[in-house]
Amino acid sequence: MSTKITCLIIEDEPPAMQLLEDYTRKLPMLELKGKYYDAIEALEHLKRQSVDVIFLDINLPALSGLEMAALIPKEQKIVFTTAYAEHALDSFSFHVIDYLLKPISFKRFLQAIQKLQLHLAPEPVKEIKPIKQEELLFIKTGRTVIRIQFQDIIYIEAHKEYLCIHTVQQKHLVYKRMKEMAASLPASFVRIHNSYIVNLQHVQEMGLHLVKLAGRELPVSAGYKDAFQQHIQQHMM
Repeated sequence: MSTKITCLIIEDEPPAMQLLEDYTRKLPMLELKGKYYDAIEALEHLKRQSVDVIFLDINLPALSGLEMAALIPKEQKIVFTTAYAEHALDSFSFHVIDYLLKPISFKRFLQAIQKLQLHLAPEPVKEIKPIKQEELLFIKTGRTVIRIQFQDIIYIEAHKEYLCIHTVQQKHLVYKRMKEMAASLPASFVRIHNSYIVNLQHVQEMGLHLVKLAGRELPVSAGYKDAFQQHIQQHMM
């Protein structure tokens, strides 16, 4: 939205037109883009230039305000003006900000503008909260689905198109790519080899080319050595 609220006045009575024009001139936040005594001419204006709000009389010649409202985009904001209160119920089927009953006082006009400002105000930016890392995952082995806590996983080993998840309790064979599995694991899991991902929580010892955990020694390949050592360095005392 621009710094000013752009508007059109559509009113077939000259005194009412002059009154609304005077009111818009008094308010610096409003910018009058056009005034029309006929809805058909106003529709031509809207084809060329959109506005934030239309002050629209309901009783117009040839095409009524309600008929015009049905022809313009539903999101167009409208403030209806009329001398007949019985039209109010019909008008609220459109995106109506307010309904001003003639004769319109400046105080009542100002209240309508305040409502309009609330509708045009940008929505407050919602705070983006960090997504909490889940503490578990579910894997499908055969026809069953098993829940595994991340803390129970010691390491993951690639076996061709399958992965073997070594946990504290047992092993689980799953059909999954190593790359996909690595993307679903928390930061405590580090890849050390094309065939191995280890959980640092279970690492007992490490050297330049191997890692010892759960009684096993796993190789650290040259391609993953630097990244693995940098990761360990972050936790070094």
